Amino acid sequence: MKRKQRGFSLTEVMLVMGIIVTLSMGGIYGWQKWQQQQRLWITVQWVRGFLQQLRSDANWKNVDHLLRLSHSDSRWCLSSHLAPDTRCKSASRWQLAQPFAEVEIVEMTAGFGFYGIRNTAWPGHLILRSAAGEWQIILSAWGRIRTCKTGEAKKCS
Repeated sequence: MKRKQRGFSLTEVMLVMGIIVTLSMGGIYGWQKWQQQQRLWITVQWVRGFLQQLRSDANWKNVDHLLRLSHSDSRWCLSSHLAPDTRCKSASRWQLAQPFAEVEIVEMTAGFGFYGIRNTAWPGHLILRSAAGEWQIILSAWGRIRTCKTGEAKKCS
């Protein structure tokens, strides 16, 4: 009697499952790396927007906005010296709390800030770092704010 076989052997099923698991692991790693890059980029954009807000206010009202960096509960807070609370517990337009736990400010120039006279500023930089890489926010003496990705080749915008 002739019997026709239907279905797959155990070896074939195990081989296909191994390929699926390998591809899934690569996809999960890529997804996590992409999320880390996005969190770092979002934080860079928030800090840049915060600096632009301070620059505009300093120019419009002719006031100084010098920045200070404080740490509380293992989170950083970037604030203007005009903000009354340095812990970022209360919401204020002069404060920016750390949006993502893995993004850290590793360096900031002392005296970093804006003066109310024609967009002038104390030149310096701020460096943000996470597992995805490092970005530098550069402030010129004329109040221009640039972001640069540090690493292989500097890409500034």
